[in-house]
Amino acid sequence: MTTFLYLQRFVNGESAVMPFDVLLSILARHGKPGRGAHDTEITFANGLAAGATLIGGRTGGALCVGFERPRFDAPLRALVWECMRELGCAVFDDALEMVYTPLRGATGLPPALSAACANGVRRVDSAQQLWPDQLETRLPDEVPPGLPCANGLQLFDEADFSAREMTIDLALRPEACNAATLRVLRNLAARVDAAVGVNPGYHPSYRFVHDASAQLFLASEPLGPLAHSAAMVSPGPGLSAHRPGFIAAREIDASADVEQRKLVALARDKYGIALDGGGASINALSALLDKLHAWYVLERAKQPANTAFASPVASSWALRAGCYLGSVLASQIGGQWGYVTRGQRRLTVVRTHRGRVCHPHLQVLDHIVNGAHDSVARWYAQLAVSDASACARADDIACRIPRLCALLLGSGESALPLAAQLAREQLDYSVASLRHLDAWLAQVRQQGAAIPAQELAHATEAAGAYLGEVVRGATPDPSQWQWMNYDDMVRAHPAFARQRARARGYMAFLDSVEHTTYPLATVGTLLADARAESLLDYARKLLPQAADERAGPLEPGQIEDWPADATMEQALEQVRNAIMKWRRSATPEEYAATCADNPAWMGSDSLTEIYRRQHLLLEKGMVVWASLVQANKALFSEGPHDMPALLAYSLERHFEARPQALHRVAVELFGYKGKEAPAALQHIVGSLASEQQRPQDLAVPAVLTRRRVMISSFLAIRKHLPADVLHGAWFPLLTHPDTLCLMIAPHKFWPPELVNAWKSGAMA
Repeated sequence: MTTFLYLQRFVNGESAVMPFDVLLSILARHGKPGRGAHDTEITFANGLAAGATLIGGRTGGALCVGFERPRFDAPLRALVWECMRELGCAVFDDALEMVYTPLRGATGLPPALSAACANGVRRVDSAQQLWPDQLETRLPDEVPPGLPCANGLQLFDEADFSAREMTIDLALRPEACNAATLRVLRNLAARVDAAVGVNPGYHPSYRFVHDASAQLFLASEPLGPLAHSAAMVSPGPGLSAHRPGFIAAREIDASADVEQRKLVALARDKYGIALDGGGASINALSALLDKLHAWYVLERAKQPANTAFASPVASSWALRAGCYLGSVLASQIGGQWGYVTRGQRRLTVVRTHRGRVCHPHLQVLDHIVNGAHDSVARWYAQLAVSDASACARADDIACRIPRLCALLLGSGESALPLAAQLAREQLDYSVASLRHLDAWLAQVRQQGAAIPAQELAHATEAAGAYLGEVVRGATPDPSQWQWMNYDDMVRAHPAFARQRARARGYMAFLDSVEHTTYPLATVGTLLADARAESLLDYARKLLPQAADERAGPLEPGQIEDWPADATMEQALEQVRNAIMKWRRSATPEEYAATCADNPAWMGSDSLTEIYRRQHLLLEKGMVVWASLVQANKALFSEGPHDMPALLAYSLERHFEARPQALHRVAVELFGYKGKEAPAALQHIVGSLASEQQRPQDLAVPAVLTRRRVMISSFLAIRKHLPADVLHGAWFPLLTHPDTLCLMIAPHKFWPPELVNAWKSGAMA
């Protein structure tokens, strides 16, 4: 992701100018200014950033400086702090994940920008508060792909050099867009255009996380004509693409527990203060930090004026007291320890059950540096009102997931049944380790009533926590899943109470944008019924890559020899019969009501042809099975728009009882996305990687199956899907030889059993 860091001054919510010569002289001490195609550009030999663009001039003043791909380390910290101190400017990244303003004086930020800040606005009085090394972990540097140009190398986020396609990802939030920040991006576009001119034949594209930002960029004032065209990609009107976010981490929970215990001992032995882990103890911690602030002010006063003073004592206390503050927050308000990634740095955070990401270490540091203005007691008291979990503390399983896993692995205090039979040395959080958990649970189940109820409850919760952590950890983007409490879900979505009863197995579960899954309930079911789904199979359904491992490479003849599924064959026949019966009596009005309307936003996309051909497919189309290959992520959750996707289908009768075989072909093809594919598959795999291509009836080569299977683009029309959401991996499809258009058979023709299987995830 291409990150930009902006320095901009605001007064009364409006952008204000800064002295151009002063700002330029500061930048010149760290880099080399030069004239770009349109504005002043600064290059850095020390890796401080890929470059910077200074917007404005001597006559009108400087409006903004944008650092492209900043390296959040000491040189950038010194430069930014000097600008904040001398010019009173605010500092923010394009995703608004960090926003800093000077402590002294009014912030002046635009209200929309302040409200959109992911982690709130931090007012800083020391360079030490800017991405502190002691409290943030620097990740290994990654060298992004680039094209050589006049100024060295123009960097991109993704590259397909064989297809000569280069992509830049932009997380810019619409609230961070103004004339100056958008002009920084216009300068980027000019540099990319120049790089393509030096490297003819390359095709650049800009992929925006937020559709509104893409629209604002397109509406901004061009700096001049570009010689080469570039594609603008956004998630769709009014939508935002998913970005990796909070990732719960058991190891952070464990290390925070160690550090907070050290603080408790230090406060007791040196200061005579009892920190008992309760919410009221934060007042005592705050009083202690007030004393540290007074000491910090005295130490800072001894330093020469304008020195970038950094206190090792403040950092040490921020680490230890931050662990205590975060642990109390997690246990008393409700939350989990984990981390977020910002650029090339990883920040330790606590996420409350209501979704707020909190930075307890930085909050302690701000208290020590800024004093009572940033009191941790006031901060905690506000969170206790705004973010308190709806779940009783004794029932909060979600915040105890790491401890439940530790119990399963043998370091907990509670007893587990048949602990000696549990192969703990094999429990490494891999999908394969679930075999050993399945074997232990089978032994527990056989003991039945001989096991005390309390021990059985501990086993269910510990095994469920471990199962959920295996699924979460094996998912390519672990931030996709968040542990959720039943009571918090009901408070946010009251209808959830009608779907699931408040039972112990549902008190904590994994939630994502796409769907919800219940590992504790799965363990409970397995303990009650030997015929229930194993934990290993449960995980494989949720993890496509685990299913690939189970299946191994697709062997010759595997699709041809796939066992028939009479249930699926009957379901397909029921869909056909329902459509035939409807056709005999359907009126023009009923046809019109079943068809979807063509939205204007799709423009000239070739897939809009489906809206014209719906009537043909409903009146004469044949029904076959199809399997999803890939789809726009927006389709996996509720939304207003139909979206493009890619499917595999066949007209052969062989697949009428074997939609799972089609799914196996689809999984095999998707597994090659972004990887080296056999020559026979490269034309299909290339269409997976390109979001602009709309392949139709590409034949799957015989290396995968001797049966005739085709790959085609289609438009997933939401009104035709059960619950308007793409939940299943396969589905009944309408096709006709007079058109290349394909359409999912409207769900009103599906039998109830098929609808239920779709909604429950049984067809995932």
